[in-house]
Amino acid sequence: MSTDSNKNKSSLTPIIVVALLSLAVGLWASQQLLQKPAPVPKNLEATLLDKAKPLTDFSLIDHDKNVFDLKRLKNNWSFLFFGFTHCPDVCPLAMQVMKKVWDSPELTNNKKNLQMIFVSVDPDRDKPELLKRYTQYYNPAFIGVTGVANQIDILTRQLGILYGFDDPNENGDYNVSHSGQIILIDPQGNMRAVFSPPLTPQSIVKDFIEIKKFVENI
Repeated sequence: MSTDSNKNKSSLTPIIVVALLSLAVGLWASQQLLQKPAPVPKNLEATLLDKAKPLTDFSLIDHDKNVFDLKRLKNNWSFLFFGFTHCPDVCPLAMQVMKKVWDSPELTNNKKNLQMIFVSVDPDRDKPELLKRYTQYYNPAFIGVTGVANQIDILTRQLGILYGFDDPNENGDYNVSHSGQIILIDPQGNMRAVFSPPLTPQSIVKDFIEIKKFVENI
């Protein structure tokens, strides 16, 4: 009787082991599925970088004369546009687009960690007071930024932004040729995407929501 009981116990042991192993494998597989990163967004009009590009520090000033550096980009999603306040066409159009993006109903619950930043590459004319009037004409939440030329260049070179000064006219007025892209920076201070002209609020909002979802689930 005792011998039969031992045989039954020994024959049941492998079954229990297999069951436990199966359970462990199942749990592991389910964890892998849950941890699987979100698929890369498709059909974006924006250019999503294959790999996030970390930015090195820079030192500019905002329209309230406070330091604006890499720390000010951290913990926020930031849209950056580079131009100058005397711009006759490209900058006003881009700022109108950014205003419509900001006012979009789809972003109502995302403004706490969202920044719209206008960076002037013309610091000789665009003093903080003028920058403040210019940016806040479009929205009081918008941030105007500028600084000395070499610090502006530290940022523009990292982001692939080009600009150059045209010859002044007889009155001393001059134009500044510059890139027309809007750059998206993630909360870790990485360059994530580029929105290129023609800029449309609807496509920017749609792409931003998809990119944000993708980055937060990596």
